[in-house]
Amino acid sequence: MIDQMIDRLGIEDGDHLLDFGCCSGCVPNYILSKFPNLRCTGVNLSRGQCAYTRAKMNDPRSQLSSGRFTLVEGDINEVVFPEKFSKIISVGVFCHVGNFTKAFARLTSLLQPQGKALIHIITVRIPNNMSLGFTDKYIFPGGRYWSHGAIPSHSVDLKTVQRWYMNGSNCHQTLAAWLDRFDASQVLVSHLDYGMEYEKFRRIWRFYLLLLGALFATCDGEFNGNGQYLLTHA
Repeated sequence: MIDQMIDRLGIEDGDHLLDFGCCSGCVPNYILSKFPNLRCTGVNLSRGQCAYTRAKMNDPRSQLSSGRFTLVEGDINEVVFPEKFSKIISVGVFCHVGNFTKAFARLTSLLQPQGKALIHIITVRIPNNMSLGFTDKYIFPGGRYWSHGAIPSHSVDLKTVQRWYMNGSNCHQTLAAWLDRFDASQVLVSHLDYGMEYEKFRRIWRFYLLLLGALFATCDGEFNGNGQYLLTHA
């Protein structure tokens, strides 16, 4: 999937890439391995994920230790960047963004005049956006599953050049694999700190994986899936 996003965004060697919501750094790590002269800046709010990424930045086996990756911990709306970016990528973050218009205005301010941005989100093929009470309460507070047409209709400062719907069957298979691995790793994971009694966490997490997996499998993946959107300055 990352190779597909590289092609769609048109990433080139020498680009300065911004990864908005870089998670554990797996996307920039892979992209850096493909382009020896590319620089990448990752921005992330999560302290835990940033701590993990910093450890990778000190691991000589990781591309994040190459000196071409910069990690910024903080809110993208408050961070001051010294330069604009030729490309911006964001994977799975806009499911947690409540104000698309404000978010796109901020990305626009960070993008070079001829730059491009690629957004990857969970999306639904219905007229309205969707939120689940269970995931909102226990997994992703404030998160939502945006309609496939939400980004083109909300991106005032950035225009959608092209968009793609990606069948949800792959996500169903991924969630099923996560559930299998979770169940097979009880000896290890039962001793970790989840901020609650483990059996409660186990019930919540298993139900989440089962629920989302079933949603992605609905109508052979043509109802819930992923959306990718290529954007440029309007």
